[in-house]
Amino acid sequence: MTVEEEGGARVYVTRILLEDIKGFSGQRSVDLTLPGRSGWIVLAGRNSSGKSTLLQAVALALGGPDVARGLNPDFSGWLARRAPGGVAAVEVERQPDADVFVEPDTRSEGRMLLGLEWTRSSSRSAQRLQNLEMRPLLGVVSAAGSGPWASNPQGWFCAGYGPFRRLTGAAGSSHSRDSSAPPGPTTTLFREDASLAESVAWAVDLHHRKLEESQAAWERREALRGAQEPLSEEDPEQVAGPLLDTVLALLRDGLLPGRYQVRGVSADGLWVSERDVKREEPFPLREMSDGYRTVAALVLDIVRQLHAAYGRLSTGLTPEGGTAVLEPGVVLIDEVDAHLHVTWQRKIGDWLRIHFPNIQFIVTSHSPYICQAADEDALIRLPGPEEDQPPAVVSQDLYRRVVYGSADDAALSELFGLETPFSSRAEEQRQRLVELERKVYARTASDKEKAEYKALSRLLTSSLQTRVAEVAARLEEDR
Repeated sequence: MTVEEEGGARVYVTRILLEDIKGFSGQRSVDLTLPGRSGWIVLAGRNSSGKSTLLQAVALALGGPDVARGLNPDFSGWLARRAPGGVAAVEVERQPDADVFVEPDTRSEGRMLLGLEWTRSSSRSAQRLQNLEMRPLLGVVSAAGSGPWASNPQGWFCAGYGPFRRLTGAAGSSHSRDSSAPPGPTTTLFREDASLAESVAWAVDLHHRKLEESQAAWERREALRGAQEPLSEEDPEQVAGPLLDTVLALLRDGLLPGRYQVRGVSADGLWVSERDVKREEPFPLREMSDGYRTVAALVLDIVRQLHAAYGRLSTGLTPEGGTAVLEPGVVLIDEVDAHLHVTWQRKIGDWLRIHFPNIQFIVTSHSPYICQAADEDALIRLPGPEEDQPPAVVSQDLYRRVVYGSADDAALSELFGLETPFSSRAEEQRQRLVELERKVYARTASDKEKAEYKALSRLLTSSLQTRVAEVAARLEEDR
């Protein structure tokens, strides 16, 4: 089955509401409409613009009060200064085929509002400790408790990842403040010390189960051969093997850049080798750089969480004939560009969107290359802390400039606010070049200045874009 042939139902975030949560208060309160579909949604802005806060608020609203308390039992500092209370809510598009209610008689419309509200405690001693009281948002449908907020939800998939996506660390206890609790799908979005090692442990477990299933299948075939009964090529009791093969096919489909690819899994974890190199001995993924390990950990954990939520992995073909995972849901990634080289930043958005075609990715980034993969109506600017305005989808003109222009075009736009793409030393030399060029054209330059002008011209005009900037600067001086 190809991706285009796959129908099915999905849950997507269609609206985000934040009021009096950290810096999102007053004119900066959030009422943001998102495309109600799968794809690549990018939240871009300067430092302290609230990108991480917004993603965390979405995760809490989707997870509900019990999940929220497990992720962050201490919400001190969560409310805007002097605000008596705050709200974080999302509107989701629910489809019955994928997202079902634990209680069969529960009824709800296709769109649901999910949200939490916090109020400062009325106790003076509690106020000094900045203790907050949390409860479901008034007016949120009661169906949430048997749907997305259920203790064991069926569907309603949401996973979240912070910028520290490590494969190292304890696989279990690092995921929760309660060491006995299972790892949560959004834990690393809130805790820097949380590890994705559980995903590797899952792959290793599949490897062991595959070996056990293969041994059991061989014994069954031998027993049938002795009884002279017909042998079947398919063995319905083999589950882990096909699942692991799917996971490895996904990881091998152009995920790692350059000449490397995931070779397989053993008791020691994931192994990597060079492509198209015969007799090349594989080596552990853990020996590679942070960029390789970060991407592999992210993709492997998304697959693990999808399988845990749905109990299956439905697959299809990408346009290039690779493996695509078709389960739907929402994935939040903070600083998706962290640890990635710029060539990988250009690639990661398209790769994830193609290989998880029914996932709604909501990511934050400081990189113009990440923004260039944004879907239409899905590139959102978060104003800086000094700007008294809310987050908003960028205009069509700015969207086209970012997506169809160069990375410098994006970086110099109001999306990032970079004043110049050049270094401070280059800026100083460019100003000097303009001064000398005016003297040369006016025939007032000395021999020494002419020599300096030629040297600076060779140094600073190594690219067409640089030269265009020089001419623009000179024309500005001539006005």
